[in-house]
Amino acid sequence: MAAQLPEANTAQWSLTLDVTNTLNYETNNSETLFIDFESYNLRLAWLYGLNEDWALKVDIPLIYYGEGFLDNTIDSWHEFFHLPRADRPNVTDNQFHIFYEKNGQTLINLDTADSHLADIQIALGRKMAQTQNSTLSLWASTDLATGDQTNLSGNDSSDFSIWLAGDYRFNPKWSIDANVGILFPGENQISSLTVEEQVLFAYTGIQWQAHEIFDLRFQVNSHSQFYSDSELLLLGSAYNMTLGGRIHVSECSDIDLAFSEDIQVGTTPDVSFLLSWKSRFDCR
Repeated sequence: MAAQLPEANTAQWSLTLDVTNTLNYETNNSETLFIDFESYNLRLAWLYGLNEDWALKVDIPLIYYGEGFLDNTIDSWHEFFHLPRADRPNVTDNQFHIFYEKNGQTLINLDTADSHLADIQIALGRKMAQTQNSTLSLWASTDLATGDQTNLSGNDSSDFSIWLAGDYRFNPKWSIDANVGILFPGENQISSLTVEEQVLFAYTGIQWQAHEIFDLRFQVNSHSQFYSDSELLLLGSAYNMTLGGRIHVSECSDIDLAFSEDIQVGTTPDVSFLLSWKSRFDCR
């Protein structure tokens, strides 16, 4: 979440598509996990400046889980750049299956593609400090249980999170920003697993205005473990990197393009792509 809030009585909206593709197989003495899917997460967001110090944001997500079409492309990408290919060479492309078993009990077994409304998020931001080159804001959010635990589009309860968002421009063309916060999960998406009472999360990024019409960005994201009684990498703590940029279409609109890679193999999805269009209503 950006540290800078919109001006009072002005609104911004964004339409964001996240495409995630992953193949992961893990097993230990008590657990077996196999996931092979491509997901499309479409989010419509509205951000409004209530006054000079407060802002409100609403995110409405629609998520699709299915077989997709990017398996071969991603495997070739990993092979070309000598990145870990995991089990991709041994698994048929463009399949969909999410399977999790614990102590001989099957907890998840999805193999039919489908789309669903996920949990709607409502966030409130408060500007804490601002100078000519920096901003610090405090955000809090909760979500509505509009998703469904049985298809992994929600957890049938409300989560609560609070975080600090800051940015600092140390050069006319260079800036850094970060978020650091705590998530208090409601229920878990996987029954029979104990969810942590608190999950820490953070990201930090650096941005360079390479040209008047576009910026380049590098970001590292991380979170602590979600489930206290699972030894699987994918259900534990994680970090990954994001590379991308922003195209300034006009004074009113920007387009963000990015992809993320699982630099800590097995803890996050293999590859995610992001496309986002953002615009302001106050432009003339």
